[in-house]
Amino acid sequence: MNRRVAGLVGVLVTISACGPSVDDAALVWQREHPDSYVFEYQSICVCPGSGLWWRVTVRDDSVVASELLDSTAIRNGLGASLKVHPTITQLFDGLTSMTHRPHSWTKIRYDPEWHYPVSAKGDATDQNNSHFQITLRNFKPLP
Repeated sequence: MNRRVAGLVGVLVTISACGPSVDDAALVWQREHPDSYVFEYQSICVCPGSGLWWRVTVRDDSVVASELLDSTAIRNGLGASLKVHPTITQLFDGLTSMTHRPHSWTKIRYDPEWHYPVSAKGDATDQNNSHFQITLRNFKPLP
């Protein structure tokens, strides 16, 4: 095994040993999460709207409102991406899909109380420009 491959294996083992798997965290989230909540998120990827911060309101596990928080970015060409936002359950679905594809690395940190992903970063090996980063903040259950 060459040094690069050996180093990559070491990184993957280290990352997977840092916390629960995305599947395990998703199961805890599904079991314990509130049906209605608000959160803010940012997604950085090779996609429309990359880097913008959004506040998303979820009621009965469906997005009912979204608000662009960072209005300084150019919005030309964003089209439908301004209207399509995930619930945390849908974010978990995307992360699960990513971790089950060939990938170089994935690192996910979870909220200690609600177990949603506070931050996630990764890179797929089966696509060019597949690096992604997701950050969540200001999660609050709603009555």
